[in-house]
Amino acid sequence: MKRTLLLEGRTIPYELTQKPVKNINIRVHADGSVRVSAGPWVSPEAVDAVLRQRSAFLLRALDQFAAQAPLRPKPHTYGSGEMVYLLGKPYPLRLRPGPKVEVRQTPSHLLLTLPDPEDSQRRVRAMEAFLKQTCLTVTTQLCRQYHPQLAPFGVPMPEIRVRSMTSRWGSCSPTKGRVTFARQLVEAPFDCVAYVVCHELVHFVHPNHSKAFYACLAHIFPDWKAQRQRLNSYSYRQDPHP
Repeated sequence: MKRTLLLEGRTIPYELTQKPVKNINIRVHADGSVRVSAGPWVSPEAVDAVLRQRSAFLLRALDQFAAQAPLRPKPHTYGSGEMVYLLGKPYPLRLRPGPKVEVRQTPSHLLLTLPDPEDSQRRVRAMEAFLKQTCLTVTTQLCRQYHPQLAPFGVPMPEIRVRSMTSRWGSCSPTKGRVTFARQLVEAPFDCVAYVVCHELVHFVHPNHSKAFYACLAHIFPDWKAQRQRLNSYSYRQDPHP
């Protein structure tokens, strides 16, 4: 449900989702969008009242993201010479015409073949499909590597999915036996990817970020603090989590 609210002379649009949650949750995203979730028993007017109470937080967050906008990387167009990162290593992209759409990784560059290299939309589709599949391959490999350490806790080998995400590196759905990783994660160094995989797998045992969660994480991935700090230093991501 799309709604608007007037706060200190500013019109703030937001999207309200009503679902069985205990609290009214307010999320401000890097693109300036505002999303709110509340229980179906909470009226939209009551949500508006809470947003007015939290107006200082809401407007401050919107102003901070607006100030950061010029610093954010521009979306990939995957033109000739553009740098693409795979597991922390930069690869310049080369284009060539050919009858079949194909991405080939060499030790020094990525080669994108497609019928019309000037077709930017098709370039983006081809490269994003390649990066998504590469991310799926790497995270699946790492899940298989670390899963045996958690199997004694009753953790199943999860279903693994990959999609583009702008505010987190991964998410876990224990009840569905599923983990989802950000496509963007494939750009980070391998050890950083391993940290995120272990982080999400441990959520099958500890669904929150309690002391027990971090103790379990440290047991299977002792270097987690250093890799989290390394991962969060990447400038192409905004508001990374975990």
